[in-house]
Amino acid sequence: MDLLERYLAAVQQELPKEKQQDVTRELKANILDQLDAMQEQAPSLTDEERIHSVLKQLGPPKQMAHQFAPPTPLIPIGLMPLFSYTLAMVFGILFLIQVIQSSLLWLGNENLGLLLMLKHMAGGFVRDATFAFSVITFGFWVIGKEQGSACKSAASWDPAKLPQLAKPWQQIELSDIFIDLATYLFLLLLIWYPVFGQSLASAELSIHSRFLLQAFSPLLLLGIALCAWQLKQRYWTTALLKCNLVLNALLVTAIVILAWASPFYSSVPAQLPWLTTEQLERSITITLLIIALIPGWEVIRDWRRLQQFDN
Repeated sequence: MDLLERYLAAVQQELPKEKQQDVTRELKANILDQLDAMQEQAPSLTDEERIHSVLKQLGPPKQMAHQFAPPTPLIPIGLMPLFSYTLAMVFGILFLIQVIQSSLLWLGNENLGLLLMLKHMAGGFVRDATFAFSVITFGFWVIGKEQGSACKSAASWDPAKLPQLAKPWQQIELSDIFIDLATYLFLLLLIWYPVFGQSLASAELSIHSRFLLQAFSPLLLLGIALCAWQLKQRYWTTALLKCNLVLNALLVTAIVILAWASPFYSSVPAQLPWLTTEQLERSITITLLIIALIPGWEVIRDWRRLQQFDN
């Protein structure tokens, strides 16, 4: 029985003090019952062999102790949905801030290439996100200590307000919303920065191209408003799908119009001395037509989803 006592002592060390005696007593009785049953089934085995076999099946002492007293998580289960949502929102906001800061830095510094701008943005986001994660986790840990695992909002929720999510694609991911927001904000900065600052990358744009870009800015503002609606709704409805379809159709139209609005540049930028004006114009046209495929695909996707709602 020495092996059994050693096992019980090891389990006891992994348990809270208030549960040690009760759990050890219950576990010992359970093991003795299994030993008695095994003695009837395999009488040829010695006591030590039977104990070793039973303990082997039960698993390590730490694993056994966690079955009787599961470890307390850092963030209580009741607060975990709010914790995850808070992290996603904060990370999304930090991502938008980094996009804006890095874009302004790139537009205002002719010596900063696109790759360096992306590196600056990624490094700043990782630094800020790490700090935010530490602060938020500590804050929720403190709240969990004060409130325990009970979440106050759990008692006040109304089943009648549950959304009708009949389709698996109706849930909107926060990452998709913030990527769209970052794209719209970046394009707005790219279009309007020359009005407030100097940027060699945009100084060579023709007046016609710049006018068209600025005329299409309301579509980007509508996109930002639609992202705000998605943040509030968090799932696709018929009205939200129709608005998204119309916005993407308008974006496709605007991009196609811009693709054929030559000339884009009044002259070849100094950074591209190896390109002729014709080659640059053709490259921009092809690039814009490829970009138009993205909202074009979303138009088709949303149209099919609307048909599923009708069915």
